[in-house]
Amino acid sequence: MELLVSFSKLIFMDQNNDPLAKLVVSESQAVDRHQLSDLLSPYLSINKETRALDFSGTFQELPNAEKILIILSAVKARSLVFSTEDRVTPSEIIKMDVAPEGSIKVTLKKLLESRDIKSDSGKYYLPNYKLSQVVARFKKLEK
Repeated sequence: MELLVSFSKLIFMDQNNDPLAKLVVSESQAVDRHQLSDLLSPYLSINKETRALDFSGTFQELPNAEKILIILSAVKARSLVFSTEDRVTPSEIIKMDVAPEGSIKVTLKKLLESRDIKSDSGKYYLPNYKLSQVVARFKKLEK
């Protein structure tokens, strides 16, 4: 038993020193809450009572793909604050009235095919490890 524990520690230490370890991601990795807040604050707020997403005028100016990424990021933020689900169906996004139904469905499909987002049982979400890529995408958009 002690040998197994020591071996496990050795493997863990090797992963921390291995330059390839930075390539390993996990959907359960912690979310950088400051990064998420900074990303979302120009585009929306979350209503405390209704938990609805309240979009700003700046949000309305975004291309559809970026709107969807902001929505999925906001759903993640809402789930962290209120312990709700971090996934959303296309119909829930359509009800937010942020773009035409067809545009939302096409954009979700494109984002899924490009692996920017994931889907599970018909619900879409932004994996935690993708947040930094979304932030980088928006920084490029600002330029």
